[in-house]
Amino acid sequence: MDASVPNPEALKRALQEQARTPGIYLDHNATTPLRSEVRAAMAPYLEAAFGNPESLHRYGQQARVAVERARAACAKVLNCSPGEIVFTSGGTEANNLALRGLAWARRETSKRIACSAIEHACVRETVRALEAQGFTSTWIAPNAEGQVPAEAVAAVIEGGASVCALMLANNETGVVQPVAEAAAACRGRGVPLHVDAVQAPGKLPLDVEALGCATLAMGAHKFGGPKGAGLLYIRRGVAVIPQLTGGHQEGGMRCGTHDVAGVVGLAEALRLAEAERPASTVRLRTLRDQLELGICAKVPDAVVHGRRADRVANTSFISFPGLRGEVLVRAMDVEGLAVSTGAACSEGTSTPSHVLEAMGVAPDLAAAGVRFSLGASTTALEIRQAVEAVALVSGRLRQPRHD
Repeated sequence: MDASVPNPEALKRALQEQARTPGIYLDHNATTPLRSEVRAAMAPYLEAAFGNPESLHRYGQQARVAVERARAACAKVLNCSPGEIVFTSGGTEANNLALRGLAWARRETSKRIACSAIEHACVRETVRALEAQGFTSTWIAPNAEGQVPAEAVAAVIEGGASVCALMLANNETGVVQPVAEAAAACRGRGVPLHVDAVQAPGKLPLDVEALGCATLAMGAHKFGGPKGAGLLYIRRGVAVIPQLTGGHQEGGMRCGTHDVAGVVGLAEALRLAEAERPASTVRLRTLRDQLELGICAKVPDAVVHGRRADRVANTSFISFPGLRGEVLVRAMDVEGLAVSTGAACSEGTSTPSHVLEAMGVAPDLAAAGVRFSLGASTTALEIRQAVEAVALVSGRLRQPRHD
């Protein structure tokens, strides 16, 4: 067995220890706990209702009904037709399918891709992969608060593009992007806009008619659903070339046997997130503001990024001058506080946040960033305890060493 993978007994002991000394989890943008309601909705399709939705017998048709009911439930939240929903293995696959599929479908018209400079790695790296296949790219910078102006998008695509990518809410700063305005600019120039909305469910409205985008991606585990399930909205009439071959599932857009339980869990999590969004937004914004005020009071030189911009209610990206983000994260974990330096896929790297660098933040300050992301389980008491832990850790790390 790989030495880096704990054996079952070691994992069991670690979970028992965690249960005895529960910590404070403020990394909900990385992933969220599976909701009990979602687990209950998924359970039948992990047990008795195990059929393949493509099978014609009753077992298969039972599963087919579950998939189509889930599709209709997701479409209701997005205000679209069920036929415009394609189920995927998560946000990364959905983003890849949209970007590659749109770019290749329009390659005879243009081989240029416009992309904001603050996108998640699964978007940025897909664009770079397309560059290796003969496409060119133009990266659109945000302003100092982390928002990409719609005017900047319009200027970049003036000469045409096969696809433009702009996320709805940034995963690090939480800054909300002007997607509807950018989409209008794109439509006026015949350019499809792809939106990474992975951080938006339960935080922002997801009405695709109001947003005006051509495609939109999300992943279930960011809002109380299971890992390994996601969806891609594709507006009717928008050409997207499939990236997988071997079957006719999802209208031929995404072949492969459905994860029925995952699809059901995604739909239930999305339904719950949208239903609870108004109340959750108020509660989380109050807690986030208390967190920021508390930290800034105890660590006066702390810098909250994107503070003057419109942000999703649960996210705060704070730099602690003179310190290193990854060192802070490890030290806070020792104190029972789980946070991150930004996107989970980039944890463990020593490079500063590309989002902060794109915003014009100095490299040293960008390298000192820590992301706090709240969720349904976050309490006012945990926020107070988190502030104390941050103050303790930052104070300890700033103390001069006496070797």
